[in-house]
Amino acid sequence: MQIISPIPQLTEALLDPSPFPAKLLYLFSDLLPEDQRDLAELWPSIPLERRRNLVIDLVELNDSDFLYDFEAVGRVALDDEDVDVVCGGIDLLFTTEDKQLIPLYLRLLQDQGRNELIRAAAANALGPYVYFGEMEELRKEKLHEIEEALLNTYAQDPSEHVRRRALESLGYSSREEVPAMIRRAVDHTDPKWVESAMFAIGRSADDVWEEHIMEHLDDPDHDVRLQAIHAAGGVGLNTARKPLLKLLSPKADVELRKEAIWALSQIGGDGVLEAFTRLQALSDDDEELSLLEEAIATLNFTNEGGLYQMLDIEGDDADEIAHRVSRDPEDEDEDVDRPDYDEWEKYMDEDGEFADEDDEDEDEVYFDEEEDKELF
Repeated sequence: MQIISPIPQLTEALLDPSPFPAKLLYLFSDLLPEDQRDLAELWPSIPLERRRNLVIDLVELNDSDFLYDFEAVGRVALDDEDVDVVCGGIDLLFTTEDKQLIPLYLRLLQDQGRNELIRAAAANALGPYVYFGEMEELRKEKLHEIEEALLNTYAQDPSEHVRRRALESLGYSSREEVPAMIRRAVDHTDPKWVESAMFAIGRSADDVWEEHIMEHLDDPDHDVRLQAIHAAGGVGLNTARKPLLKLLSPKADVELRKEAIWALSQIGGDGVLEAFTRLQALSDDDEELSLLEEAIATLNFTNEGGLYQMLDIEGDDADEIAHRVSRDPEDEDEDVDRPDYDEWEKYMDEDGEFADEDDEDEDEVYFDEEEDKELF
């Protein structure tokens, strides 16, 4: 069967001064090598504003549907002279596991003649490769090269923005220098550094940071709080379950609630599935309902031991791994409140929302202290 190239149709639309038809964006997915070469030849002829808007639209489309693959456009965009287009190209390639991109990202990171946004994007793009190295899916020599570049960037780059991105990518690393770097960032007076510290902690998968995560779950800075919630999920922090469950209230901040849904799906445990199911019945947000559906699927995998059952790890060992339960005796005896769902509707106001969450009485209603149950 002959495959018809989309390039002629795309060429006409890209060079047409009228608005680019959104319905044609999907044609950029899964381009063949010869189509990529044709697009690269055409690229300089496309007006700058259209190139910028194109990569923005493709990044958004890519984020909304993982079935699309705009890798070819991302590779073409990397050779652009415009900062925004290059950064967009890196975004389009972020989930690409092509190790051939590592030298390019290293050059972009270390080239001080490049705009700081490009260097920061390159630092961010190297993060997954640090993870691959830690998972032994990358040669040790290459992992070491990436880590050294990121450490040097953290120490020497004139841009704080770039240094913070380097720290975030190093969150995956087991290098002995990294914990001290994270501690300095956590104690920084600039919330942006604290935000980056939380980001790195979430990637560390180490609950040694429990105290710092819990401290920032109610941080006054919204971005720091979001990253602390994500970090709680990233390390599977059981002690964060109660404050995260409270964020599932329909009156909670939407961004915080959605981040809490993801985090709780990673943590698992008694009461979480019930909370998700109840929230499904109350929500009319399609995006949130989709997120809840994915979270429930993840939660079922988490609560049942998932992969660990497939590996024939059973009993208490499987439960400990799946839920990341500490064997500290003090943790085993701890009672954790759970929502009293029978009371939800009774205490909703006439608009169908919970009463003011700043009201201490509301917390006592939402978490019924008389019917506390041990989670484990």
